Amino acid sequence: MIVRVLQGRVPPGQAAVFRQQAEQALEDARRHDGLVFAQVGRQAHGDGSEEIAFVSVWRDLEALYGWLGGTDLLDTPVFNGGSPTVFERFEVQHYESYEVAEDVTPGPVEHAAAIALNARS
Repeated sequence: MIVRVLQGRVPPGQAAVFRQQAEQALEDARRHDGLVFAQVGRQAHGDGSEEIAFVSVWRDLEALYGWLGGTDLLDTPVFNGGSPTVFERFEVQHYESYEVAEDVTPGPVEHAAAIALNARS
């Protein structure tokens, strides 16, 4: 499995734009075969800026590449077709999981996410 972590800072006045992009990216990711889990979290600051983390877990590199629309993790868009222009700064990291997708039994959070995904379909 591949864990993709995007972290960044969204400046004041761009949080609503980012939220809309993040919602679209989540919806798009959840339609792709090979997604195990995806979620966006934020830490709001008093000045209106936000630190964000977009975490997705993919069955394998091929599934991740299918969502990203490319085959180079160093040269891929922030979101599927998205742009990093809403960020003051951001970074994307990819990790190979010690577990393989077939060996993973969903825990309570993943199970709830799977139920929500099925309810949306």
